[in-house]
Amino acid sequence: MIRACSKRLSAAVATAVLLLALPLGARAAVETDPQALYATMRRAYEQGEAHHWRFVDEQLYLSTILDAGRAYALFRPSDAEYGNLAALTVTIATQLHYDPLVSNDAAEWYVREAAKWTIAHGDAGQAAAAQALLSQLQAEDLDLGRPAADAVTDARADAAAFPHDGDALAQAVVADIRAYNLTHDVAYRSLLLKDMTNPDVPLVRVPDPEFGEMFHFVDAAVAGDAGYSDDDRANARIADDRRKRTPDLQVIARVHGMPHDERLTRIAPADEYFGNLKMSPLGVHNELARINRYLDAGWGNRMSSDGLNVVDAVIDWQHQYPHDATLPRNLLETYRTLARIDSPQAEAAAAHVRNLLLVQYAGSPQARQLSPS
Repeated sequence: MIRACSKRLSAAVATAVLLLALPLGARAAVETDPQALYATMRRAYEQGEAHHWRFVDEQLYLSTILDAGRAYALFRPSDAEYGNLAALTVTIATQLHYDPLVSNDAAEWYVREAAKWTIAHGDAGQAAAAQALLSQLQAEDLDLGRPAADAVTDARADAAAFPHDGDALAQAVVADIRAYNLTHDVAYRSLLLKDMTNPDVPLVRVPDPEFGEMFHFVDAAVAGDAGYSDDDRANARIADDRRKRTPDLQVIARVHGMPHDERLTRIAPADEYFGNLKMSPLGVHNELARINRYLDAGWGNRMSSDGLNVVDAVIDWQHQYPHDATLPRNLLETYRTLARIDSPQAEAAAAHVRNLLLVQYAGSPQARQLSPS
């Protein structure tokens, strides 16, 4: 077992004991039920133990910690377990180089909250780790180039910590692609093509949509499209040769890095209500349509407070159901509406929603629609 795992296990002993005392609950974890999510976390821990903590097991365990932690933060913030989960979040997130652009958990708000709690209540070592984690995330707010660079650095740190682990190497490819999509900096595209020539990188494990995207770049470079360097074209030809010699790379297939039954993909119920004004998902859609009609009529900044109410509801929705497949579309619609409102408050809210979509839902078609041209 690698050193990072040994540290993780020693840090998690107390929490693991608590996990064993909890009932498993319903087989399908309810996304907003703290106890059910805690039980899912227990199963992830036991699976990691059984598998001797491969990279995919570590990632799954972190994912379930984030889900359990956000549920306690939302619904049981005074529970003593909230603090235990916050400290554990910082420990595992630090050791696994948590990165919001590469992570598919869309739980950055909770990671920040856990870091703030640990800074205030943890021991000196925990507080220092929490401060470093929080400082990195806060720095990424200022420039979208920063989360791109951090994602590539963090993914490579994971690959170094888990040598010869195919899933860790595949994550580095995902980081290259998402960094390029976020910034359109060709240096990341060049890095991707170079990584694709590494025979140790199992390209078949790269998930959709990045699987299709990486070969789009290969095809463009081989075809002689503008913007690619001579090194890019040489690397693309090597990657293309790998595809021709590997049948599994000739069919675009969806690859899940984590078992599907362990991922939470629950869509928010139609009768669930969010934000201060208690809007349902349908209510959010209807309110956006109403605001846009008034904007079409020239109401401009007079719709600012209405737009901010929608943001309040959508952010609450995202906190509770971060894996809802309809969220990227709703975030994009909310951003586009806010961008039409001429007020400082709406402009700030639009920037927040845009960054949330671009970074934490980087794999979505809606994020790619907003990425720089």
